[in-house]
Amino acid sequence: MGVADCGGEGDPAVVPPVAATMATAPEQAVDARIVAVPAEMLDCHACLQPLKPPIYKCDADHRVCGATCRGVHAEACSRPAAHSRDFDAFAAAATVLCDYEGYGCRAGGLVYHLAADHCRACPHAPCGCPERGCGFFGSRQMLLSHVSGPDHSRPVLDVRYGQPRKLSLPLSRRWHLLVGEEDRAAAGTDPHRNVFLVSVGEGATTAVSVVCVRPDGGAPGAAQFSCRLAVEHPGDGTMVILESPMMSSSSLSAGAPTAREVRALPVPSEYLSGDSVPLIIHINMLEPPARHLHPTTPAAATAPPCPCPATASSPPWPAAVVKLAGIDQTNRRKAPNPRKLCTM
Repeated sequence: MGVADCGGEGDPAVVPPVAATMATAPEQAVDARIVAVPAEMLDCHACLQPLKPPIYKCDADHRVCGATCRGVHAEACSRPAAHSRDFDAFAAAATVLCDYEGYGCRAGGLVYHLAADHCRACPHAPCGCPERGCGFFGSRQMLLSHVSGPDHSRPVLDVRYGQPRKLSLPLSRRWHLLVGEEDRAAAGTDPHRNVFLVSVGEGATTAVSVVCVRPDGGAPGAAQFSCRLAVEHPGDGTMVILESPMMSSSSLSAGAPTAREVRALPVPSEYLSGDSVPLIIHINMLEPPARHLHPTTPAAATAPPCPCPATASSPPWPAAVVKLAGIDQTNRRKAPNPRKLCTM
């Protein structure tokens, strides 16, 4: 018996049980069987992707998807006019297992032409370890156990969405894992927690960055987050701030991203507290993209409000802004007007 990876070329697809009735008497019980066929037999002749019903067949016996592929194939061969209803049922019943079954996915048999969509959004898709050279590869839940276990003995910190969280990050530890507090509370019913990596880069100027740990950041319906990072000067209260309306994602396949790979908050040495970074992090979960206005509508020209507090001079929803913000207190010198250090 064979199973195919999600849409892998040349792999066998599992066809549902077929009753072997031809060689048995009507009164005999027949055991179901599973047969394996090459997956390309279930692929569209035009788009080379898994066939999606309704399926049509041309005069040369080529089977294609009933949407755009019919017209495309007509230009290269002939118009697929015959609706192959038997193949509709065949393609809708052929199943495969998720690529990530070994990492904990228990989705079971997936309809072949829907399996690739499942794999793109599967919460068990593996991630690497922030520690470069570690070699770990597993689901996010496995990653949390790996980091907090004997391999690294690192604490996993909680962060509540929509609220600032103060952290003291020692420079001796260059990365830290956070998990949404709401995700941790729901772990009994939904173990797929949102995991965030805060990295403290080395160099002439310390740089702090944050990414959402997952390989499915671009999958439809995947949760998206905005983030605000800030450090405050211990003397005059000046703050250096980085605002990212859309947090980057990473599978950590090569370890923690460097400051050159993602947007980072530069932390001048005078903002450090001894050998640690006094960071204020504010993570907000955004609404699903489907609920946002279409960019071509007139109302879309008005940018949505930033979920994090910002100074009056900050532009609405920049891709990323680093700025200095002063705190006006009677016993402190007021910092100069906020100024952008960079925009992306």
